[in-house]
Amino acid sequence: MAQDREMEKKDARRDTLEQERERSYALIRLKLGAGRLRLVNWLNILAVLGAVGALFVAGLLLEKPTQSALEKRDLAQFPQFSPQALWQGDYTRQIETWFADTFPFRDAFVGLAASTEELYGLRWDDLRIVAPAGGEQQLPAPSQPASPSQPEEQLTSSAPAPSQPEEQPASSAPQVQQPPAPDDGGELSSMNNGIVVYQGRAMSLYGGSYESAAWYASVLNAYQQELEGVQVYNMLIPTAVEFYLPQRYRDLSQSELEMIGYIYGQLDPAIKRVDAYGEIAQHTEEYLYFRTDHHWTGLGAYYAYRAFCRQAGFTPLELGDFETRRLDNFIGTMYAQTQDNTLLENPDYVDYYLFGQPYTAQMFPAGSPYVGTPWNLWGEYAQGVNSYSVFLQGDFPLIQVQTGIENGRKILVVKESFGNAFAPFLINHYEEVYVVDQRYFQLGLVDFIREHGITELCFANNIYAACTPYHIRCIDGLRHQVYQGAPPPAQPAEPQPQAAASQPEAVTPQPEAVTSQPEAIASQPEAAASQPEKPPVLPARQEGQTAEAESQPQRPKIKLFRENLPPPPEELEGQ
Repeated sequence: MAQDREMEKKDARRDTLEQERERSYALIRLKLGAGRLRLVNWLNILAVLGAVGALFVAGLLLEKPTQSALEKRDLAQFPQFSPQALWQGDYTRQIETWFADTFPFRDAFVGLAASTEELYGLRWDDLRIVAPAGGEQQLPAPSQPASPSQPEEQLTSSAPAPSQPEEQPASSAPQVQQPPAPDDGGELSSMNNGIVVYQGRAMSLYGGSYESAAWYASVLNAYQQELEGVQVYNMLIPTAVEFYLPQRYRDLSQSELEMIGYIYGQLDPAIKRVDAYGEIAQHTEEYLYFRTDHHWTGLGAYYAYRAFCRQAGFTPLELGDFETRRLDNFIGTMYAQTQDNTLLENPDYVDYYLFGQPYTAQMFPAGSPYVGTPWNLWGEYAQGVNSYSVFLQGDFPLIQVQTGIENGRKILVVKESFGNAFAPFLINHYEEVYVVDQRYFQLGLVDFIREHGITELCFANNIYAACTPYHIRCIDGLRHQVYQGAPPPAQPAEPQPQAAASQPEAVTPQPEAVTSQPEAIASQPEAAASQPEKPPVLPARQEGQTAEAESQPQRPKIKLFRENLPPPPEELEGQ
């Protein structure tokens, strides 16, 4: 009976609305008259057709974009024709996708659509949650470790006492037991439970698993076992959500502090833990993380550098020792993912620091692990959505730096993009610094470290990457991967005189310039004809003094500044 009465009420309301609509139309017809009403109808039709026609002509004649700066991705390309694709219908569907994806003023229309969507519903307590790709996702209950560690004690102690690692099978290359691998993800995707936008700041909600954390620790333990005599560091970097999510919403995100403590508890005791968390937590009122991007700022990286210096035995430099420069109007990845207008109202800026320490650097791009190009550690051309690329000029397989500091200490940093803002600080303390991106480096890392006499190895990863199977597999795969491209340049053999037994006097003597330095020729055959050009002087810095090249092992060392290298690219985009 109650349902019948409810249905009757709905019918009555519907009839009332229809009657009101008819009365409104009748008043319009009475006021305008039949002739004017027809004119208004035709004007409406012509206006709609004109707008559609103008957009159609614009889509045909105007230049089509190839990239979306707003969404930070390449747009669809025009498909290649094939009879099979046409028969299956794929060709026409791909043309439709291309036309829609490359329509002129697309970013403006996307922004308008995002603004319209924000008009729906309410923004309770100035907070909005954006579901991750694929729909809503509940925060999984993390599985508890068999013997949980005490993260607070480990992170505040200068010499943490972790639990003993599991025994590794005896072999020349320690084996890493991998758990079942879920889908791959990017830096903040696999463990991302959505994005929360709160008072003009966007933060990824964290949800890591202890199985992945233990796997990450076991990979680092394998490096420690293989690299005898090399000091290994691990620096786990917290993200903004750990410090800026209001307490009443803490249940939305898993504790990064507990996960960092658990990983540090699983590491080999010989690995030094860098307490970046503890240092950053003391300065949360400062500008440590971007509001519109998932990265930390240069200032956040500076405080992590201070924590690293404590473990490495250095005295950190003060901010006043650096020259600070700034890039304004930075809108980062979080806006691209949320399209939230409150982020546009609070654009970021990127501060970066220039040091007085002279250096020479070289970058080795993908496909060229043996021959590099002169490099600057700061891409001051960066602007707009790519402003974070000012650090190292972006993500590259290998950047090699020599400083002229003769202390015998050489460090290699394994990182993803969070490490870009951290690594440059190290040139103030090390003779050589090698920066390796775990996603793109193409040589076997263990052999590389041994061949170049590297004394220290630092893994600098944000806590998402440390619990993401994709990144863990990348780090583990680096140990003994084999480069599949062109082999390293062969060393030219010394010319051997064809001396006959009956004519020993016929041997042509070596030129004086060659015989005066036989060791240099053996170690650097390509330098015998002429000395390589010096790299260009970096802006606002003195030319650095490079160390003497050592003798070549079987796999030749990477040389600094070979001859006839192309100039650095004028503009490169970072991640």
